[in-house]
Amino acid sequence: MDALTSRQAQPTDKVAVEINGMLINVPKNTTNVYLVQAHVNPTKPEHVSGSILTTDLMFAWTWLIEALAEGGWGEVVAFDVAIKKCPRWCRNLGRIDGPTKYPNPLRHTPVEP
Repeated sequence: MDALTSRQAQPTDKVAVEINGMLINVPKNTTNVYLVQAHVNPTKPEHVSGSILTTDLMFAWTWLIEALAEGGWGEVVAFDVAIKKCPRWCRNLGRIDGPTKYPNPLRHTPVEP
């Protein structure tokens, strides 16, 4: 019983981060969380068809490329999640316009600073 109590008393090494109503638990030393949004409905291009939060930038782009295989567009936005008192910043890392299946070229549009 003491072992269980001492484990519960230890501070957790993760922190919950909420972005756009989605929640992810990340290690406290994480610098960025990436919000990925795919828009694949041609009749409602503003509608978010799917989205994820991840701490892995490569996974973010891979997920988006796979989500846009049949068409649509999507973007990856980096959020600073360093624990601090001031509001976190966000930076759009760019957009992919689909479809992304071969033989279509992958069209990445970087966001100008």
